[in-house]
Amino acid sequence: MINEIKLLHNLKNKKRNCLEDVIKLYTPYVSVVIYNTIGSIAPKEDIEEAISDTFLQLWKNADSIDEEKGCIRSYIGAVARNTAKNKLRTIKACEELDENIVSDSDNPQDIVLKNEDRKFLLAKITALGEPDSEIFLRYYYYNEKIRTISDVMHIHVSTVKSKLSRGKEKLKNAIMQNGRFYNE
Repeated sequence: MINEIKLLHNLKNKKRNCLEDVIKLYTPYVSVVIYNTIGSIAPKEDIEEAISDTFLQLWKNADSIDEEKGCIRSYIGAVARNTAKNKLRTIKACEELDENIVSDSDNPQDIVLKNEDRKFLLAKITALGEPDSEIFLRYYYYNEKIRTISDVMHIHVSTVKSKLSRGKEKLKNAIMQNGRFYNE
C-alpha cells in the first residue's frame, strides 16, 4: 500500500521514481476525469495528451500542493479538469482547419463508426460511476491485477471482483440494447 503523505513529500522533493508511482496509481482516475470533460468531443490522441499533460503539470507544480490541506487525488483531479478544458479550447480552435482533411487509410464511414463505438463504450464505462468506472479501467484497459486494484483503492478483493462482474453485465446489456453487439 502506498502512503499518500510520503508520496506527496517525495513528489515535492522531485524524487525520480515518485512520478512513476503517481502515474501508475492515478492514471485511471485522471483518465475518467478527462474523459468526463472532453471524451465526447476529443479524439483518443488528444485525451492521451491531456492525461500526460496533467502529470507534467503535477510534476512542475508539486511545490504548490499544501500537504496540510489536501491529498494528491483531489489536486490531480483539479489539474486534470483544467487540462481537459484547455485541450477543449484548442480542439475547438482547430476544428475548422480539420474539416477538409480526410484519412486515406480508412473509409470515412468506418472512421465515424469506430469513433462512435469508442465514445459509446467509454460513456457507458463512465456511467458506471466511481469507483466502478475506475476499477473497470484499471482492470480492462490498464491490465492491473485485482489484488493491485484492491490495495491501491483500499477495497476488498471480493468487492473488486463483484464490481467488475456487475459492470461487465451492465455494459453487455447496454451494448445489446443499442445494437452495438458485434460477433467478430
